[in-house]
Amino acid sequence: MQTKDETISFLRAKRQQLMDDIGSLEKDLEHLNATIRMLEREPVSIQNITLEIPSSESEFPLAKLKGLKQMEALMIIAKHYGGRVKAQDVKKLLIRSGVMKETKNSTNITHNLILRTGKFERIAPGEYRLKTEPEMALGLTLHHVQ
Repeated sequence: MQTKDETISFLRAKRQQLMDDIGSLEKDLEHLNATIRMLEREPVSIQNITLEIPSSESEFPLAKLKGLKQMEALMIIAKHYGGRVKAQDVKKLLIRSGVMKETKNSTNITHNLILRTGKFERIAPGEYRLKTEPEMALGLTLHHVQ
């Protein structure tokens, strides 16, 4: 036969177990309600969704870069886009043209390539502007962002 304290302890444990079960059931109920709400919404047509492809990737003639070194290809890309480049766009163009292979380190390689030339200044995170000839001769940087 159980003592009064043992019985109380047993009942409290049973109550806690039932409360945990109720909590789990409430979560399941929330998930079911969310699924029902999602399914009741109007379906979205794939035809209405348009993907925006950055102009730097869609308009650039990749054949110009074939057989070039990375630095030469970078300069052609920069001149094509009026001297402003985004490092991620440059990386994608270099990979698509075969000038650079896609690796885990491709982004770092691209940023280092841009910095190594000494012909670009950073105007925003990941965005660079080709310095003009007088700026390069004097070593000037007009807009340096850190």
